[in-house]
Amino acid sequence: MIFDELVVTEKALKDLKTKTDLQRNKALQENTDTRYRIVLKQTESFISTLEYLYEDAKIQKNDEILNSTKELLDTLETAISTGMAIQDDVAKSENSYKGIQSEMKKEWSKKYSDITGSTVSTLEAIKGIDPESVDNCLKKIQGAVTWELGTGQYVTMTKGILEAEQLIVKLGLDNEIVTFLQNTNAGRATLLDLNDKVLKWIRDEKLEGKIRISFVRK
Repeated sequence: MIFDELVVTEKALKDLKTKTDLQRNKALQENTDTRYRIVLKQTESFISTLEYLYEDAKIQKNDEILNSTKELLDTLETAISTGMAIQDDVAKSENSYKGIQSEMKKEWSKKYSDITGSTVSTLEAIKGIDPESVDNCLKKIQGAVTWELGTGQYVTMTKGILEAEQLIVKLGLDNEIVTFLQNTNAGRATLLDLNDKVLKWIRDEKLEGKIRISFVRK
């Protein structure tokens, strides 16, 4: 009798352990599947952003970033080769994605400076002429200073650069005039910078009363 009860109890314990293991495995798989969906969605958003920058905005491609992204896609494909997300491959995908984003932040910092540096410098130089238009352009351009996923800020940046170029053309600026304005804003301009071209432009734009001349204090 006692032996029979022990056998029944042992069987019940084994059944309970089996059910518990199944529940744990199910929870672990659900967690792995959720992580997979997250990194897949992030990767899709990243690729969409790259596509705009490289194809539409015509920004120079970074082959290392593209190769790393291709490897990430291969890992994501391998991760579901059995029909369910594989934990180790998902973890590898997550680490790969984080590494790519870290590199992209550094890459974008350089790219942003190259793309916008000259335009922003010119806008700062002409700020005193048309502050409202300049501020509007700068706001659009500088909204993309930090790397983020999504195309919105980069579309706005491109629009801001185009509007800035149109403003510069409208004001009749060339490199010589821009240099004069930059020197003026920095307090480095002297009467030697006021050649015939610059003087004519100042008169045409009726800026005589907006430019001050002062002595250099030694």
